[in-house]
Amino acid sequence: MQRIDLKVILEDTASSGHGDLVTRPTGRAVRSGIEQALADAQGERVAVIDFGTVRCLDFSCADEIVGTLLREHGQAHYFLLHGVSAAHCEAIEHVLERHGLAVVARDREGRVRVLGQVPDRARREFSALTGSGLTSPEDIAGRMLAAAKRAPSSPPTADRARAGEKPGRSPTPAPE
Repeated sequence: MQRIDLKVILEDTASSGHGDLVTRPTGRAVRSGIEQALADAQGERVAVIDFGTVRCLDFSCADEIVGTLLREHGQAHYFLLHGVSAAHCEAIEHVLERHGLAVVARDREGRVRVLGQVPDRARREFSALTGSGLTSPEDIAGRMLAAAKRAPSSPPTADRARAGEKPGRSPTPAPE
């Protein structure tokens, strides 16, 4: 697993090492540094990008670093964002939802979550898995079932209407 420290990348690619990732040109330069680090680690498919020393991340930088990186390298690499703050998550989530992408992130307190566009069921299942620690498959399945039961469901009439049913009736048979 390759660890990419954004502090080092920022110091190498930008003129100031202030810890702020703002402006699209800064984001482009940092992404270029990350791409070089990926190329240098030939054959390594998992990259942890460490945001721990980043104070500020604006939307344009999040788009250049995370959005473009996942679009252009997401098929060849697995990424984990590490040390993200709530403010980082807000900018990253916005970018990923806009592009229909998702990534796993670990915040500064060690909590793991999915950012971006993910179906609610998958988000609940991921949460059940990451919150379970070392356990048996049966225990994980039980937790996932319990999470699904706690999740709000849409009104039955809305589900049936989408499926071509009328409330209180069975599905309409297809014409033969």
